[in-house]
Amino acid sequence: MDVHCSTCNEPWDAHHLWHDAVFETGLTVEGAQTWCSLPRNQKLSDRYREEFRAVGWEFGQTLINVVHCPSCPKDAQPNPERVQTKAALEDLLGDDQDGLAAAFEDYRL
Repeated sequence: MDVHCSTCNEPWDAHHLWHDAVFETGLTVEGAQTWCSLPRNQKLSDRYREEFRAVGWEFGQTLINVVHCPSCPKDAQPNPERVQTKAALEDLLGDDQDGLAAAFEDYRL
């Protein structure tokens, strides 16, 4: 399932975000593997958000809510309507990450 960046609209595979993107950060392989074993609600702690931000990622409440990605132009700003819509869907669907990914894909969010 593809989700889209709220800034540049680049599509990203949800599986890649959940399982592979962490290996593109500055974490060691062991650190990335540790991250992979964490529950989803711990994967965006401040520490890991900083690791992702350093390589161009910014997320909403969940890992599949891409607000800014490595493909974005440097000074690009996110679309506020997309950010608000995605945040509302995150609140509505809660921990149902598969349902959230499907909703994002259905509406090209």
